[in-house]
Amino acid sequence: MHRKAPLRFSRSLAHHAPLLAVLTVAALWRATLLALGAFSFNADEAVVALMARHMLAGHGVPTFFYGQAYMGSLDAILVAAGFALLGDSVLTVRIVQSALYLGVVASTYGLALRLSGRRWVAAVAGLLTALPPTVAVLYTTATLGGYNETLLFGNAILWLSYDVAHGHARSRWRWGLLGTLAGLAWWTNGLIVVYYAPAALLLARHFERARWREYGLAVAGVLLGSAPWWVYNLRHNWAALEVYLHSRRADNTGVPSVPLGVRVVGLLLFGVPSLLGVRYPWAGTYLVPPLAVLMVLGFWVMLWHWVRRGKPSLRAEARALLLSGVALFGVIFVASPFSADATGRYFLPLWPLLAILWAAQWADWRARRRRWAQAGALGVAIFWLLSAGAAALQQPPGITTQFDLISDLPHEYDEPLIDFLEQRGLTRGYSNYWVAFRLAYLTHERIVLSAALPYKADLSYNPADRRYPPYDEAVAQADPAHLVYITSNLPTLDARIRACLRAHGVHFAETRIGPYRVFYRLSAHLPPQALGLYEEQGCG
Repeated sequence: MHRKAPLRFSRSLAHHAPLLAVLTVAALWRATLLALGAFSFNADEAVVALMARHMLAGHGVPTFFYGQAYMGSLDAILVAAGFALLGDSVLTVRIVQSALYLGVVASTYGLALRLSGRRWVAAVAGLLTALPPTVAVLYTTATLGGYNETLLFGNAILWLSYDVAHGHARSRWRWGLLGTLAGLAWWTNGLIVVYYAPAALLLARHFERARWREYGLAVAGVLLGSAPWWVYNLRHNWAALEVYLHSRRADNTGVPSVPLGVRVVGLLLFGVPSLLGVRYPWAGTYLVPPLAVLMVLGFWVMLWHWVRRGKPSLRAEARALLLSGVALFGVIFVASPFSADATGRYFLPLWPLLAILWAAQWADWRARRRRWAQAGALGVAIFWLLSAGAAALQQPPGITTQFDLISDLPHEYDEPLIDFLEQRGLTRGYSNYWVAFRLAYLTHERIVLSAALPYKADLSYNPADRRYPPYDEAVAQADPAHLVYITSNLPTLDARIRACLRAHGVHFAETRIGPYRVFYRLSAHLPPQALGLYEEQGCG
């Protein structure tokens, strides 16, 4: 009796050893990158962190991220929970995202095991998510809108839909959970539709009228999980839906409209290479061009093989489930206005799907060429590890969400800038998006700036940058003695500010701190509109 317990434990440990191994690899790799300080902290993340801080301060829970009508605030809610447990810091934000990322690794492993029934396939799929391409490393560490949650929900939706279609058709808790997660995912990030359609097609093939109770539970779960989305839209004339359709009311989201041909080129030459790890999302060139060409061509050949005649080591309907998600993504990306951004983050939903397909294909090759298959899987993971490691060591910029060097602001100048401002009581003013929200978070909002200045070389400005109206209100009431204009890496804008201040008879002083130019000791409070900074012909 006493001897059986250790035996059962050892068998259980052996059964889960591949999962524990890939999770350990993922955790060690992520901890190493965090210890290296590989990731820059910018305004997008600061907005999420500020939302979390405001929630804990009793300001309520917004439906979406500040200043937009899409991407639910679930990520900020989870960060708020992290702040409550571990303290308010950038490291806590990273820890929360890393915990979610480990969930993505585990769920990809579990989904691969469910769809293949083979632990080798699950282990390889898990390894490819534990040591992912740089684009996945970046967006599963820096929080920009619930990408980790989307991948987690997506894996769960495919897993549950396959379960209820194959062997658990009467499991009401599975149907209810499937619907609830699907609804919650829709509120969190619209990219979840990449997983919706494959699951829906699979369930449609197994439709039975006698299951009306189970379908009813799923529908009720969808409505429950997506309730914040519906409530907001009913109160705001379907603003969130219009964002995805790119109607006139969504023009201030900062998503430009590009021709169809440009979208296709972005898909083929920028997005897919980023997903394959042969291009950094923030760079225009490929890593090791000959290898990049081989990997991209190999990807398209393998995809064609899967579609035409490939039968990777997957259970019935599993290949169609995964491939339909890949195909749907291609259609949605080209048709969506968000295809203007082909840097790679919108390609993340493909990552677990392709990891499972690659693992299953290598499992087939393994039966004939065991060493070559194992070397191929390990080689890809090592290449991704080395490329991400090389980016982490290239400081600056490190692994960054910034695609324009003008907006890349080294952190070593944060403290000198904050000290300069606080010593002189310069706690209100105007700056650009990337400066305003980062300083607001780092100073616990002792310094509040309106994101009313441009940050692009052509001095174009998007009003959507002013994400949080209370900051604008606080700055509007500021005394000139406490007011500043802060620019970054834009000498042209600096010259225009000088000219406009002088044209309006405003006396000022200025100083430079790293990439920042600070205009202070203003004799009058004139906002950018009054100065005429937005006028193409000058100060007005």
